[in-house]
Amino acid sequence: MTGFVLPTNFIENPESLLTKTRRRLVLPSDTLPANEPINPATSAPNTVAQRMLCEYSIPAVANVPVGPAVDVGNGNFELKTGLITMVQANPFCGLPSEDANAHLQHFLELCDTVVTEGVASEVIRIHLFPFSLQGRAK
Repeated sequence: MTGFVLPTNFIENPESLLTKTRRRLVLPSDTLPANEPINPATSAPNTVAQRMLCEYSIPAVANVPVGPAVDVGNGNFELKTGLITMVQANPFCGLPSEDANAHLQHFLELCDTVVTEGVASEVIRIHLFPFSLQGRAK
C-alpha cells in the first residue's frame, strides 16, 4: 500500500500481543506454595464500578417495595365478611379491556360506606384493597 501511513502503535500480528499478555498473567507453578489451597475471593465488590452487569439484575431485599407506611394505630379492627364479599364482587384482573380508574372509584365508594371508630379510612382501604384484585393484577 503506497501513500498510506500506519500509526506508530500498529502491530502486524495482534495474536502475538495476546500471547505476550497471557504469559504475563499466568504464574509459574513453582511460585505457588504447595501446601496452601487456592481459594477464590469471597469478598463482595465494594464499589459500583467493580460490580458485574448481571449483579444489577438480581433483586435485593432493600429494593423490594413494601407499600406505603400507614399508621394503623394501637387498636385492632375487624373487616366484616359482607364488605369483603362486596369488594370481591367487582374484581380487577388487569386486563386491557378493564378500566383501572373505574375500579378504584367503585372501590372507594364501597370503602366509604364503612366507618370504624378509632381507625382511619386509609387503614381500612389498605387492608381491603388486596381482596379487590385477581389474576395478573394481584
